[in-house]
Amino acid sequence: MNILPAIDILDGKAVRLRQGRLDAVTVYNNDPVDQARRFMDSGAEWIHVVDLDGAVLGEPKNIDIVRQIADLGVTVQTGGGIRTMSTVDRMFDAGVERVVLGTALVKEPQLVAEACEKYTGIVAGIDARDGRVAVEGWREGTDHGVLELIMELELLGVRRVAYTDISKDGMQCGINYGAYRALTTQISIPIIASGGVSSLDDVHDLRNLGPQIESVIIGRALYEKVFTLEEAIAATGGDVA
Repeated sequence: MNILPAIDILDGKAVRLRQGRLDAVTVYNNDPVDQARRFMDSGAEWIHVVDLDGAVLGEPKNIDIVRQIADLGVTVQTGGGIRTMSTVDRMFDAGVERVVLGTALVKEPQLVAEACEKYTGIVAGIDARDGRVAVEGWREGTDHGVLELIMELELLGVRRVAYTDISKDGMQCGINYGAYRALTTQISIPIIASGGVSSLDDVHDLRNLGPQIESVIIGRALYEKVFTLEEAIAATGGDVA
């Protein structure tokens, strides 16, 4: 299981939100590229980068920063406002390994199918509140259930899902273990866990669900120094590079 430290970019800064609320922002570093270097120095092989400006506006606004992070030599997974095929192309051209689609999963299924046919590094970023999928930077709810949507996406060619429980995100209150356990029994594709990691016990619990939980994204707990990235990597059974 890989640890993906998170860098959320808003107004050119590395921030974290609480439950996806733009009125609950904490700035942790004025320079996201510097933050990426710090994570790399602590052993990060992957970094999860979210363009929050893009998620809200519907078009990425921080591609240059994403490119600079990828140029450091770390493997980058990124999302936020990616809603056209030309934007997907631009993200891969910027040097990222994986592109996370969110709103497009519900509103642009043809884009999802086209992107999955062209690239192997497409991730379905499913953000849910009370079991229902949210889109448009988490501001808009839908009638789509999580499992229902994943099954539809698999038919479109999606082969990896990142699942976030919005109510847990940025709250450091623990993961929604039941949701991940249920997903591992109902779908067969790899799962990236996100939202609410508050202790190394959460990392251990996710690891114990088995290899289908491929990665875990961690944000605020690292920034608040609840534990170190080195400790998180060790909790997966991995070695710090």
